[in-house]
Amino acid sequence: MFAYIMFLILAIISVIAGTFGYFGFDILAFFLFVIVLATLIYRDRKKVRLEGIIFIRRTQKGRDFIDRTAQSHSTFWGKFAAIGLIVGIPVMLIGSVYLIAQAAVITQGGAEGGVRLLLPGPVSAPVNVPGIFVVPWWIWIIGIAAVVIPHEFMHGIVCRLDKIRIKSVGWILLFVIPGAFVEPDEKQLQKAKKSTRMKVYAAGSFANLVVAAAIIVIFALSFPAFFQPTGIFVNTIEGGPANLSGLQGSITEIDGNAINNVADLSFILAQHKPGDTVNVKAATENILVPTFSTPPFIIPQPVAATDLKNIKEFRITLAEHPEQKDRAYLGVSPQMPAYKFNGDLQAYQNVSMILLWIFIFSFGIGLVNLLPIKPLDGGLLFEEVVGHFTPATKNIVRGVTIVMVFLILFNLIGPVLL
Repeated sequence: MFAYIMFLILAIISVIAGTFGYFGFDILAFFLFVIVLATLIYRDRKKVRLEGIIFIRRTQKGRDFIDRTAQSHSTFWGKFAAIGLIVGIPVMLIGSVYLIAQAAVITQGGAEGGVRLLLPGPVSAPVNVPGIFVVPWWIWIIGIAAVVIPHEFMHGIVCRLDKIRIKSVGWILLFVIPGAFVEPDEKQLQKAKKSTRMKVYAAGSFANLVVAAAIIVIFALSFPAFFQPTGIFVNTIEGGPANLSGLQGSITEIDGNAINNVADLSFILAQHKPGDTVNVKAATENILVPTFSTPPFIIPQPVAATDLKNIKEFRITLAEHPEQKDRAYLGVSPQMPAYKFNGDLQAYQNVSMILLWIFIFSFGIGLVNLLPIKPLDGGLLFEEVVGHFTPATKNIVRGVTIVMVFLILFNLIGPVLL
């Protein structure tokens, strides 16, 4: 209770200070977050252990819940774990190949790096620097919680399916980076069947990938309900007819014909010749909204949400195309689809932002955790796979781990060095 009262008082102070310009609100909020963490550790200091540079708090709470969940739907969770193993091994290979490919591109100076460290910071908007992506601390907390809870929860469930004892659950803290864990009985786990161990190792990251996939499904299903096709957001080419006319925003109509995609625009322009005059309607108020509505689905794509109350009409005389004679030239470069938004756009943007960050955290960390790097889950899974084929397991796993760590470091710092 003391921590929460302290947090409330300091939050009020920070708001007042931020309002009157004494301190940056983002910096104050970040330090408040650090103070609260420190206060919680201090108040619980008798049960918190410092192991190396990591604070660890173990508890027995939560074990019964994991056990009940595992036993009440054992068939479902058994199939879930089996699918996780089937998916986990190919994802391990795909992630490894991706790192190698990115490293090759970086050596040629063609990329800024395929991986970033996601760290919390006293910022109001994400900051991208070589090797590091700093996000507002509250986004980071939400993202980490969305990763850790299902990840550790699934480890525990799969353990209990095969009667492996859960010794404790708890949280960890590395500097200001919180986390959680489920601690199985390692002796029982090592005595379990190879297939059981592999399912346990794959389950956590598979749960993260399922969360990421669920977010894609949410966006895909909700998109038609909120967005109605209504135009194309364009940039005008300098010196072209559209640019000279002052056109901007999203083209919605040409001569009364609705323009909903690039094909519509090309078809209408193909009906005209240089020198023809057309009436173009454009929505001038546009807000770019990230969605999963366009392929590739695992990469958020922006669309333009338009306000149809701000429609302007432009009378434009078409020119001759600079590269193809006798072809009408409007002088625009289509950028993305434009849609009329049905609902509260600000609320949609806020929810979308949170879901997008949960997706990024879940997909990214789930993928990294499946890399063949011991002691990550992927490294333990890789060790089980290699051990099935050769007795030289330790040396192979150690060598692959070193290579993969080097690839990650090169992806992080290679763009700076090269």
